Amino acid sequence: MRGTGKTSPPARIQYVIIGNSAAGISAARQIRRQDARGRISILSDESGWGYSRVLLPLYIAGKISRRRMIIAPREEYASLRARLLAGDPVVSLDPGAQRVHTRKGASIPYDRLLIATGSSPRVLEVPGNHLPGIHYLRKFADAEGIRKDLASTPGTALVVGGGLVSLKTLEALLRRRRKVHLVISSDRVLSQMLDRTASRFFLDALGEKRVSVHLGADVRAFEGNERVKAAHLSDGSFLPCSLVVIGKGVRPNVGFLRGSGVRLREGIVVDARMATGVPSIYAAGDVAESPDILLKKPRGQAIWPLAVEGGRVAGSNMAFAPALLPGGLRMNAVELLGKRAVSVGAEEGERVLQYSPPGGPVYRKLIFSGERLTGFLLAGDIRCAGILTSLVKNETPVSESALEEGLELGFSYAPRLRILRGEISPGAT
Repeated sequence: MRGTGKTSPPARIQYVIIGNSAAGISAARQIRRQDARGRISILSDESGWGYSRVLLPLYIAGKISRRRMIIAPREEYASLRARLLAGDPVVSLDPGAQRVHTRKGASIPYDRLLIATGSSPRVLEVPGNHLPGIHYLRKFADAEGIRKDLASTPGTALVVGGGLVSLKTLEALLRRRRKVHLVISSDRVLSQMLDRTASRFFLDALGEKRVSVHLGADVRAFEGNERVKAAHLSDGSFLPCSLVVIGKGVRPNVGFLRGSGVRLREGIVVDARMATGVPSIYAAGDVAESPDILLKKPRGQAIWPLAVEGGRVAGSNMAFAPALLPGGLRMNAVELLGKRAVSVGAEEGERVLQYSPPGGPVYRKLIFSGERLTGFLLAGDIRCAGILTSLVKNETPVSESALEEGLELGFSYAPRLRILRGEISPGAT
């Protein structure tokens, strides 16, 4: 939501953006819309142009080229008149002097700074975890390493972790005709978005692909000499493998901010303006903890659309055009092995309505608190997920009876939902 009361920025502002992905690029675009004269510098720890990390599993699968992953080609940096300083990570920040310092020794001044450094994989601390053949997937170089091993090393693959990145990587490995083991410490896949009932849809699909799934188990150690050869599990299993991909969550990249005065929890705490509380410093993307619509407090949410919107809001405020982020919302969508699911908002509430026909490929769950729909989960049939999301996000008053019919019909009566959302009047149907 755009604010009002724009003031003219001082001449030739030095804008510095640390991060060259969704939030950073979105901010650069918005800054240039508001300020035609300022200098924009984008700092990146990777070489090359900005790309979409969510497409890395498709690159591993061979379904997409590196060129098609680019979200900001060379021409865009030129049109934005943005200087890209690639392959040189920022190692410290001096808010007093308003400078950032890089690993190669550069000291870069700023008038307005955006921190959009994203996150890094959590390392699995077990014996043998540094053996060749063990990978994490966060950057393009990681995907290249996995592709190289797939081309040169036959054998079974092991995926550790039941989150979205892990499962999309598993799907890519299946496409490359690899036998795959899956090890998950939880009792279900996609535990951050699915309950046990919805998880069963995807476990059944994995079973059809002959994936060996180990639930409630952890890797205790990896075995091998020149490269990984096997994994020992907490349930006593011994799994031979020549390739391992680990996806056990991420940590926001905030190490260089220690002692800077920027307020940290796990990530950087920001307000609705994406401001950190330290003058002239903003944060957006996976590294930021922005206000949550339902919780009414800061929360980290690694969601691409929120990173883009947070970057836009930050860029607008950096360029003296007031704007506010309405708030984040837990929101996940997945399509895996032909199955689809959407999960939005609260996972628990005062009242829950559920529908799952015996043997049917459909599951619907609505979560209510007070007079509002505060969350939902759709698996198999995800029609009208957008309208349901709007009801949650806008905190629209709605009763169970108004939505109960949709549990069985599949929310196919879109006009009625649009009335609830206020898009059309009752007489329009």
